[in-house]
Amino acid sequence: MRLDLRHVLAAVLSGLLLAAAFPKWDHNYLLVVALVPLFWAIKGQSRKAAFWLGLISGLAFYSGLLYWIIYVTYVFGGLPLPLSIGVMLLLAGYLSLYRAFWALGVNWGESRGLNLLWWAPALWVTLEYGQTYIISGFPWELLGTGLYRFPVFLQVADLTGVYGLSFLLVLVNAAIFLLLNPTKGRESRRLAYVPLLVLILAAWVGYGYYRLGVLEKLAGASSQVKVAVVQGNIKQGDKWKKEMVQATLDRYGELTARVKGSKLIVWPESAAPFFFLRTPDFTAQVQEIAKASGGYLLFGAPAMELTAQGDKYFNRAYLLAPDGNVAGYYDKAHLVPYGEYVPLKRFFPFLGKMVLMVGDFTEGKVGGVVTLPEGDVGPLICFESIFPDLARAQVKNGARLLVNMTNDAWYGTTSAPYQSLAMAVLRCVENHVCMARAANTGISAFINADGRILWQSDLFVPAAQALNLPWLQGGTLYTRYGDVFAWACIILAGLGLISGGRRRGSMG
Repeated sequence: MRLDLRHVLAAVLSGLLLAAAFPKWDHNYLLVVALVPLFWAIKGQSRKAAFWLGLISGLAFYSGLLYWIIYVTYVFGGLPLPLSIGVMLLLAGYLSLYRAFWALGVNWGESRGLNLLWWAPALWVTLEYGQTYIISGFPWELLGTGLYRFPVFLQVADLTGVYGLSFLLVLVNAAIFLLLNPTKGRESRRLAYVPLLVLILAAWVGYGYYRLGVLEKLAGASSQVKVAVVQGNIKQGDKWKKEMVQATLDRYGELTARVKGSKLIVWPESAAPFFFLRTPDFTAQVQEIAKASGGYLLFGAPAMELTAQGDKYFNRAYLLAPDGNVAGYYDKAHLVPYGEYVPLKRFFPFLGKMVLMVGDFTEGKVGGVVTLPEGDVGPLICFESIFPDLARAQVKNGARLLVNMTNDAWYGTTSAPYQSLAMAVLRCVENHVCMARAANTGISAFINADGRILWQSDLFVPAAQALNLPWLQGGTLYTRYGDVFAWACIILAGLGLISGGRRRGSMG
């Protein structure tokens, strides 16, 4: 196998164009053409060459997207810079395998006569779905998420989840590629792709405008609840110092007083950096802040429970009633590998957590909610907001508001806080509920049920903001039935594999 430099450069270009389409660069228009160079690069190549070109493209994309991992592991993980770069490249390499298998599959399918207009998108969604769940899952910035700034294009997600948006974007890229590079012997059919593109875009935009109109009417007829988010802006290096706890509570008390009168006030993940209920003095101070606010206070704190099997630790969100008593709590259900627990510790004892704060955390229950008099709220802690099934389970269980409580101080001023916000937008559209997002150092935000960002904070400044949010019933086709569309794509890809394999047999 020998790769032509032109094809390698085209693969790299494709990956870089995709990276530029995501935050914080946000050249989102590139999403409809970014895969065209990769389609061209793998066309007519050997299977091995297509695989490597896909891998190269993936490495260019994920290196540009996930460079912030170097910052996290170097500054807070204490790793030497070369090793931090290696950690980023290791994760980027793993995720690039999905791109490599997609390129291999597209190359194989085209040689078997499978139409790229359905084969390439179906295979893409199949692999994105695998990326979401395999080895704990890491669906960071799936292709469809790049549309987060365009509510009219997002609305299809209430039927298909984010996977439907990815499908449509790959389809548009494939149609443009076929228009520019028709298959030999089928040049006369290239103009057929023009009306197809127009029809797809018209249906896509038409549904978007229809759904936006429906949501506007629902919001107008809905009751509203005043929700506040508080951004303490506590430096990560100071966050867990014992001598800083009092200053931290003073900061949150002062900021919370600014939004007094809100029905629900949200602090970020681990805003109370101590074991709540087990540290009497600090616990009493948080309870007094809740009483003074006159509303319900939802805040993050580590929790410890004594069991017959030993101590168990939880990354917990406590809900305090206006009288200061605990009205409910939620334990984080999807933990961060090497941040909150060490996967495969038995086989890799030399690997440990980046931050030695407490022991490994225990997972909570998927779909857990906390209850206000007006109804249920679904807390999502940290990167739980990137997993579609977690928010969906909460809305299915009755949540009428999603709340994302996160730290994000780990990321500095890199693109990661912007990327986290973008992914949170999709959870609102998929389930037709609003979201309040409280981040320690930003970006805190309010997101409407149609995906519009109603307000967002700056990075690394203290902030407290309240907003009246529609208290929507929530629930969509996606909420009720989940990833039916993704599974349809998996079945379609499977049928393509069977069909292509049979064609090879008949050719032989």
